[in-house]
Amino acid sequence: MDLFADLSIEFWHWWILACLMLVLEMVLPGIIFLWLSVAAAAVGFVVLLVPDISVELQLIAFGVFSVLSFVIGRRFFRPGISGANEQDVSSASSSLVGKTTVLTEKTTNGRVRQSVYGSSWILKSEEDLAKGQKVRVCGIEGSTLLIEAVKADAPS
Repeated sequence: MDLFADLSIEFWHWWILACLMLVLEMVLPGIIFLWLSVAAAAVGFVVLLVPDISVELQLIAFGVFSVLSFVIGRRFFRPGISGANEQDVSSASSSLVGKTTVLTEKTTNGRVRQSVYGSSWILKSEEDLAKGQKVRVCGIEGSTLLIEAVKADAPS
């Protein structure tokens, strides 16, 4: 019993399927339909070159091209990866190094949470500092600003 005996799929059927997959890619989130569209277009080219290929072989080729396009596409277009590197991302926080601020609370065990230039940070010092003490940001450890007391005679 041959399921596809009377079925004839032409190359342009595959190209229409590729276009429909591209429309689905634009409407639905994700990048899956793009790779299926590439595979359908590739099968359309194969059927254009070899018009008497059976429907079964066309479907097998579509499966193989789908997997290949997905694997190759994932290798070059990884989702969630942007062109920004770690240095670019941290540049906003690293611009705080050298800036001064005044403590709004005293530090406990050398730590206090405080807003610095509009963002909330944990400030960490080697010693406990009093409320109202002027401090300078001397470094960053993750989401913690390392601070040191500014002496009264030191320039800001």
